[in-house]
Amino acid sequence: MRIIGLTGGIATGKSTVVNMLRARGAWIIDCDILAREAVAPGSSCLADIARHFGEKALLPDGTMDRAYIGSIVFADPARKKELEGIIFPQIHKLLSERIDHFRKKDENCLIFLDMPLLYELKYTSYVDEVWLVYVDPAAQLKRLMARNQYTESEALARIHAQLPIDEKRSLAQVVIDNTGSLESTEEQVDKEWNELRNRVWSEE
Repeated sequence: MRIIGLTGGIATGKSTVVNMLRARGAWIIDCDILAREAVAPGSSCLADIARHFGEKALLPDGTMDRAYIGSIVFADPARKKELEGIIFPQIHKLLSERIDHFRKKDENCLIFLDMPLLYELKYTSYVDEVWLVYVDPAAQLKRLMARNQYTESEALARIHAQLPIDEKRSLAQVVIDNTGSLESTEEQVDKEWNELRNRVWSEE
């Protein structure tokens, strides 16, 4: 079994690469889904968030008001850290459960942790290597503004809440450059996927 951290920056196109890897047989753990499970209605985690951020943190249906929370934490690093201190321990618990589940199904599986904040959470010690989905910073800003209809300042606030994409690039073992065409990205994924499998087989 190998655990690979798959990360990127906001609006770098990581989901595109995830779909390509899944089609090739990779096991994917989506940490955004785990984050939503962590704050499910009725959970102790969501109750803690409501205590720390007020009743406005909850929508009428009992789910977390992500827009409201986002407006707070992206403008205040201290509140962001406070939120992370509530959510991250529960995400870590759920992640460990998923890895154990896959290990029991297939001891030789290749698991990719789809984790946008892998470096920010200092999760690199839990993975065998890191793959980064990269686009240059100018393209990242343009894509995020177009995708979410953000102003430039709104988009930059979200980008700056993460480690700079070029810094992540210097730390990753594998870089998939998603700045160009879909065909170019797929060629890179093919190459790296085959090389990964060859590395794993040669070690067995």
